[in-house]
Amino acid sequence: MDADHGQSPFGMTDGYRRFVTFHPNKKQYLIDLSNISATQIGRLIKTGELKSQSVIEYFIRRIKETNPKLNAIVVELFDEALSKAIESDNKIENGDKIGRLQGVPFTIKECLDLRGTPTTFGLLRRTKDFPESTDKYVKLLQKEGAIVLGKSNVSQLLASIESQNPVYGITNNAYSLKHSSGGSSGGEGAIISAGGSPIGLGTDIGGSVRIPAAFNGICAIKPTNQRTIDQARFTEENIDLPIDSVTGILANHPEDLFLFLDIMNSTEQKLKSFESVDFSKLKVGYMISDKLFEPSNSIIRGIIESIEYLKSLGTEVIEFQPPNANEAEELYTKVLSANKLQIFSENLKNDKPIALLRGYFSLVTMPKAIRKIIFLMARVFKQGTLRRVINYFDQNSGESIKQLENRISEYKKKYINSLDNTAIGKLDAVICPVFPTAAVLHNTADKIGLGGTYNIQSNLLGFPAGVATVTCVNKNDLTLRPKSFDLVFRTARKIEKESEGLPVSVQIISRPFNDHIVIALINKLHKNNIRENKGRKGNTR
Repeated sequence: MDADHGQSPFGMTDGYRRFVTFHPNKKQYLIDLSNISATQIGRLIKTGELKSQSVIEYFIRRIKETNPKLNAIVVELFDEALSKAIESDNKIENGDKIGRLQGVPFTIKECLDLRGTPTTFGLLRRTKDFPESTDKYVKLLQKEGAIVLGKSNVSQLLASIESQNPVYGITNNAYSLKHSSGGSSGGEGAIISAGGSPIGLGTDIGGSVRIPAAFNGICAIKPTNQRTIDQARFTEENIDLPIDSVTGILANHPEDLFLFLDIMNSTEQKLKSFESVDFSKLKVGYMISDKLFEPSNSIIRGIIESIEYLKSLGTEVIEFQPPNANEAEELYTKVLSANKLQIFSENLKNDKPIALLRGYFSLVTMPKAIRKIIFLMARVFKQGTLRRVINYFDQNSGESIKQLENRISEYKKKYINSLDNTAIGKLDAVICPVFPTAAVLHNTADKIGLGGTYNIQSNLLGFPAGVATVTCVNKNDLTLRPKSFDLVFRTARKIEKESEGLPVSVQIISRPFNDHIVIALINKLHKNNIRENKGRKGNTR
């Protein structure tokens, strides 16, 4: 049948024709959903312009086309998804009651429980872990009719900005096969960017949703902590820490972040409409650098261009520097490394740790005399970053978790006070880097570390934070940072040399329960013209 002669090749309404492309090589018409959101897909399924079965088939095809290069989807659920799609279509045709996401596909991070599928966290010892129940937030989305396409790759124990583990291997960036997809939700970042999924769920305790979004040129939100506290079974024993992991959302379209978060919200604090935000009344601070890890030229340009655009909308802006970044770094590191990295060691057991974790375990078990020698040697060999952080891992500091919790509470008060008392009044949001560079090269995650404090501050504070992709690295950005003996900055310089054409993103942080302001700013700043780089070597789009 011919889509140009009044009838859809799929036997649906003529309105469906706008999503159909003829592929001469395949000699057939194929549905093309590359430029519409999950929200729009849901509306079109409900009106009958799209069939859920055709939507699911489209995304399965995209996964099959892109995943061999990416290794992003590690658990395929294609048969189940198609079966549920047919059920959804029948419900709609019969006029049955349907959910807000009826027939809409999504993907989930491998660490999130889905009954009958493995939840390994990248550990060989957990390959037989098939949960009997499903994650709370996945259930909420399924209750509204959403359909899980598959589970995506993670870093081992969710502990790195490189999604690599001995169970599933390594995930590549959607723009360049030699670059990292980010972590620990790197599989989600890559497959959504490549068009294999319209939207997905990840988790975030230190940038694990935001970094993959930035590295792969999509958008994301880590909600206010209480809205979506992570339910994943990270450890067999409950380890109570004063920093919460949060379930977050990654997507190609900002409106989808709102739709999913509205459904997932587990508090009495209703999610306000992002469309009602008046930009002429917003006050926004911007931070170029945390003074610990200077960002690349492309990241600086992305922030400046974003601020200039907000100015054109009437938004008041001012440069902003939050409280002592060293303190944020210290508190975060001490909490996560408490009790000799118990949060990781309890789960790792006999599995061999990745390089980054091996380094951390060495630091927490290091004898005091050796620590002192390395501290002195770091000064001699100009390893400033190591010299700054080595004592954060000292298990003999005497600080209890309760004392650290009290210090975090005081830090939060200082941060809010700095937001409240600027020259333009109380700030509604802060724009800053997501990470100091564009996507890092494979096998550099253990050398570049946390990348400063850009991500961890919102985790410490429990504030909502999101990502918008605003531009890409161009030739003019490739004036490299000064040469350095410091391994961290030497690695950053190496990454910058190989970064042309990669996505550039900014981070938006707001006050607790102002998630709608984060999404509103993402909606204004996020650009889809990043797709112009289709010809980049290794591109999977």
